[in-house]
Amino acid sequence: MIDRLGRIAATVQRGRWLWLLLVAASLVIVAASAVSNPWLADDRWLMPGVVALCWALTLLSFGRLFESVPPRATRDMTWRRRLARGMQRGMLRVLGLAMLGLSAAVLVLSWQLLRVWYMG
Repeated sequence: MIDRLGRIAATVQRGRWLWLLLVAASLVIVAASAVSNPWLADDRWLMPGVVALCWALTLLSFGRLFESVPPRATRDMTWRRRLARGMQRGMLRVLGLAMLGLSAAVLVLSWQLLRVWYMG
């Protein structure tokens, strides 16, 4: 599982500058919507800005977390190195499950925010 997440993270990391640009633009939109700005008098762009900010931050953290997944332990390693490698990969498995849960939560949040935004 974590090897596959590492391959996906390598693809996500290629667009890291795009995600950083999206974070900056989303922060500007959210901040401009939150204060009394004459260009954004209503909160029309607040919810899409929050959704874009959540997804960009999730992608940035995902790419950074899984960009270097350690390879599996081999028989020629010492027992300490095998134990350390096993613990590293085990922790990445736990973090991978947490990242999948976070992605599902952001998906539900996005659905709810965009549904309310579209209806309003």
